[in-house]
Amino acid sequence: MGAIEAPFPSSAWFVELVSLATADPAELEHLGIADLRFGVDVLQANGTDQFFGLVLDGFDIHVVGPTAEESFGPDVVVSGPVEAWLDMVAWIEENGPADSAHSLNGLTIAGVPLLARSDDAMGSDKFYRFMGTIQAVFDAAGAPAPTAVTA
Repeated sequence: MGAIEAPFPSSAWFVELVSLATADPAELEHLGIADLRFGVDVLQANGTDQFFGLVLDGFDIHVVGPTAEESFGPDVVVSGPVEAWLDMVAWIEENGPADSAHSLNGLTIAGVPLLARSDDAMGSDKFYRFMGTIQAVFDAAGAPAPTAVTA
């Protein structure tokens, strides 16, 4: 089980995630400042969706949601079925930082199973420019990376 008690997707889950990600400021600060309104669109099996926002502002991260995409005004949205999101989160919780098959980059690169979408080229550019920071935030849900044992 991961470090987050709240179920995904929920406001409580994202609040705990951001709390873990910002617990040690140096963990994110080495990636540099970020300026991004990042939307997470989770499509449920019954056809409804849940939308959450993360605002990355310098070294600060704020959770917005659940909210409507239109009122949040994201630079970029990553959208996909709940199963794909749950698979990514479960893998990170069990193994630590995402590998290429479970990272936002790996899951969006072909537009399947997750799709990164933006209304303009700048939003798309910001997604890839701040990918390291976004992934580090999601990776905070996981077990610590294994450490090498030296004899």
